[in-house]
Amino acid sequence: MSENQRQKIGRNEPCPCGSGKKYKKCHGIIIPKRASITPPSAEEVKRISEKMKAKEIQRSQQQGLGQPIISTVFKGYRFVGVGNRFYYSKDWKTFHDFLGHYIRSVFGSAWGNSELKKSFNERHPVIQWYDYVCKEQKRSIRQPGEVANAGMTGAVFAFLTLAYNLYLIAHNIHLVHGEGLHARLVERLKNKESFYPAFYETMVAASFIKAGFIIELENEEDPISSHAEFIAISPKTNQKYSVEAKHRQADKKHTGITKQLYKALKKELPHKRVIFINLNIPDNITNEGRLKWLDDVIHQMRAGENTIAINGNPAPQAYVFVTNHPFLYNLKSFNFPPVAVVEGFKIPDLKLDNAFLSLRDALKSREKHIDMFNLIETMREYDQIPCTFDGEIPEYAFGEIKEPRLKVGNKYLVPDPSGREVVGILEDAVVLENEKKVYGLYRLENGKQIMVTCPLSEKEFIAFKQYPDTFFGVYKKHSNNAKDPLDLYDFFHGCYKHTPKEKLLEFMKEHPDLEKLKNETQEELAKIYCERAVYAAMRTKPDKKQTG
Repeated sequence: MSENQRQKIGRNEPCPCGSGKKYKKCHGIIIPKRASITPPSAEEVKRISEKMKAKEIQRSQQQGLGQPIISTVFKGYRFVGVGNRFYYSKDWKTFHDFLGHYIRSVFGSAWGNSELKKSFNERHPVIQWYDYVCKEQKRSIRQPGEVANAGMTGAVFAFLTLAYNLYLIAHNIHLVHGEGLHARLVERLKNKESFYPAFYETMVAASFIKAGFIIELENEEDPISSHAEFIAISPKTNQKYSVEAKHRQADKKHTGITKQLYKALKKELPHKRVIFINLNIPDNITNEGRLKWLDDVIHQMRAGENTIAINGNPAPQAYVFVTNHPFLYNLKSFNFPPVAVVEGFKIPDLKLDNAFLSLRDALKSREKHIDMFNLIETMREYDQIPCTFDGEIPEYAFGEIKEPRLKVGNKYLVPDPSGREVVGILEDAVVLENEKKVYGLYRLENGKQIMVTCPLSEKEFIAFKQYPDTFFGVYKKHSNNAKDPLDLYDFFHGCYKHTPKEKLLEFMKEHPDLEKLKNETQEELAKIYCERAVYAAMRTKPDKKQTG
């Protein structure tokens, strides 16, 4: 039967096939005419690409550079993948909800119940933290089943951090080795005597994972060779590092680290070594912005460069990270978050107080030690535990912001110059922080562009401050104040690293060495231009009448 014959039969008439049913309930399926598919324009492809890039950048800002959280909702259940396993529940609204379940499953209900039977002071630290978490949840949750904001305390931070660390290890390390490391860590974590050193190892491993490093484990059954905690492989340089983690005992009245440094240096390790030492003291009190214990720690390391010997030979070079986690001492508040500093042991150009003769020298040193710069940057930037599964801004994900989200490429009703409400596509936007306002550039249906301002609510402003580069749904580097010349260089380099060589030469046409610059590659020319832009910015003094 042809399509035309089908369309001549009434839908309520008997079907000609003889079934006795009405045509509409039998063979009365109208075959639609094929719609022509119009491929997206170049502008639409670019916009889609920009949105995908922004989404991935925002996700990595929450989750780091390791494997992304694998999660979906199916028939009302939230599924979360961890390595080769899936966990699911109807009750997980936030990633924190999942982590609370995950850590309980890792330690096991039998172990947890046996600990709960003990008096509070005799319980394992994890169970003590869990008690504080439950009390904080009861205090903050007003409506069961709804997402609520709970206060951050030392106990809440410690409990969620351990859960997240164990999740990262299980989710990112190779299946066989990952399960082995996970199992060994869990057994050590269950033992009160070895708990805090094992907890510190999870902190160190999680830092490398969030920085995108691949973790490899050595053969622990080999009794001849000495082993580091693990081997970390850089995603940028493919360089391998032997990683050691040393946790000082509690209640010490001094900040000596020479003993831990020696233990880490004396091992025969195959790769460049990275040593983490946790100071383990109750506070991070500063003196005019400088950690009080820092000078003593630096003095010990630099003295050790001349005094520490291994079997009569000079000690090897090492990158040394000194950390402190005072939140473990005050479980009811969160006055002192974790801190970390890095110093090169026998590495002259990686000293905390090192002064470079030029920006180019500083850039060369950073490139030489780029893996450690990336690691410390990750520890500084990715210090939060994600609360969403997909990287969405929490204030929008959980409905805290009622106003429509402003996204580049979306249509909005905006007032035109005459005051009428018309449809406009948001093409660009910027936030003036001192005014807490968005200045948006909209293209109207008639092709005209107009500028429209709108205020930000307090929640919107908080969301913007957390994710200024992706707040409008596309990636746009927020031009906040640079912290130092290297930071300013990075801002310029992000803007000009892909600028054509001809354009860069045009920018520098007044430079006296223009003929020499013409022989440089585009990559090197971009670096030279950005370096000189930093010097120019540093020489320029703002007018006293200017603000901001």
